Amino acid sequence: MSPRITTASLVEHLRDLPRLAERAIIINCSTKAVTTLALLSALKYANMPVLLIDCESTDGSVAWFEHLRKTYAFDFLRAPLRPHGETLDVIFGASNDDAILLVDSDLEILRDDVVPEMRAALTDPNAYGAGFLHEGASMSESAHTRSSPGRYMERMWIPLSFLKTAAIRRALRAGSTFMHSRDYLEFPWSRLVSKLLYVRHRLPLVNQLSLEGFAPARERIHGERHAFREYDTGARVHSWLKDSEARFASVGEPFWSQSVKHYHGVTRATLTRGQANATAPNAIETEVTRRLEEQFDVAVR
Repeated sequence: MSPRITTASLVEHLRDLPRLAERAIIINCSTKAVTTLALLSALKYANMPVLLIDCESTDGSVAWFEHLRKTYAFDFLRAPLRPHGETLDVIFGASNDDAILLVDSDLEILRDDVVPEMRAALTDPNAYGAGFLHEGASMSESAHTRSSPGRYMERMWIPLSFLKTAAIRRALRAGSTFMHSRDYLEFPWSRLVSKLLYVRHRLPLVNQLSLEGFAPARERIHGERHAFREYDTGARVHSWLKDSEARFASVGEPFWSQSVKHYHGVTRATLTRGQANATAPNAIETEVTRRLEEQFDVAVR
């Protein structure tokens, strides 16, 4: 019988890895084909050791990647299936490496110039990370914000981020996290009441009820008029580090449009059917298969 996969075993294996100046890490959760594309593109273009972590995949990923290791050099660990942010907290808390390049399992690196540009940007002593900046924005168009706009908080663009481990660990020790979360501000005098009021946005008969009359008080108490703040994966870490006067070095264009291809949300769509704003695996199967054959002469089985 195989040993049970636990967070403790992942931590132990991460700490047993040799300390490196930099390492790319890809997390796979039952997305074998598109993860193979991410892996092979990282091996080709990142110019650093790559660690693939499999989280209880059910699509034959473990056997496939063990097979692939006979041809390609990369490290391979297994981990329990947990929310993405929770797994990232564990990785940065346990890693011995100086810097980690996060590569999403549904991202293909297209050229050899983007990672060197990020690496150069990371030499700034005030930079905690480098890559692309996911800017904050008002959330006024989705169903749950129709009557009370929220704010999507600025963060590092997680699908491809080069991060200094020590800086991230400082944020984690201070109580920050990669986990997604939300600050409820709609009733400015109570976060608990605000959270309870938020439920109405999901109820058909009252989801148009607006409490924007409280907006001036929100601005006075919380510094903004939005009804809530949405912290996507990594946003709280970014916010804490930014408040600590560390910066995220954004390499911007032309690297964003020319150097990466992101099949947004494939893992979410694989693990939970019917996900909004996520790419269904079958929608990209033909394209991913073609890319693997044309660029790497690999056929996933």
